[in-house]
Amino acid sequence: MLYQALAELPRHQGGVQLTGRFAVEMVSRPASELSRLVRNEILRRGHGLRLLLGQPAASEPVARTVMGHVAAEGAHVRVSSGPLPNLAFVGTELAVVYAFARDGQPLGLVARGEAMGALHQYQQVLWDHGTEPVPHCHTARSVVLDPAQAQVLRLLGSGMKDDTAARQMNVSVRTYRRHVAAILKSLHVNTRFEAGLKAAELGLLSKRRTSAQDTGLGGGRLMPSFLSGNAC
Repeated sequence: MLYQALAELPRHQGGVQLTGRFAVEMVSRPASELSRLVRNEILRRGHGLRLLLGQPAASEPVARTVMGHVAAEGAHVRVSSGPLPNLAFVGTELAVVYAFARDGQPLGLVARGEAMGALHQYQQVLWDHGTEPVPHCHTARSVVLDPAQAQVLRLLGSGMKDDTAARQMNVSVRTYRRHVAAILKSLHVNTRFEAGLKAAELGLLSKRRTSAQDTGLGGGRLMPSFLSGNAC
């Protein structure tokens, strides 16, 4: 029901607010269904987006990177030092509360109508007590890639399959994937998608992209192509 409401939210009819687990899912798992849906159906369609998450989640490298990207696209992000409920608001018509029953089973409680007003007031209090996230100081200078890894970074950006990229480098697929693993470690990320976000944030892609021939993308954006690589 939440995903359907996100996908069908009419333009300029209110914004979206994600608190607690919903906000953490958005920034900590950028390849998840919720994160992709919010980026594609909310941010790119011009809807307002507010994210409120706890300090531990906001301190994770991947979360910091995604928070920076969504903020650049118009989202508002705040961090709370205390515990947060798990709330999602879609416009003025629907709210979802994620909770647990006494037996430990997860529950998704849907609120509409008059209940929305009380939840919105509660959410506003939480938002007002949140603070702006502190920018982190991880820079491109702290990322050290050897020449082989720099070449792999370019090939990852081109969207080339592992076996094709390995042949181009004249190495085995196993060696190529070891280079990929080393890049993920250097960037302090876990997936190729996250590597694309981090490399774009640090300016590594633009530095590596010297010509259309180097990238195979004709000068287009590199970051999305990281999604098409094989899993490590």
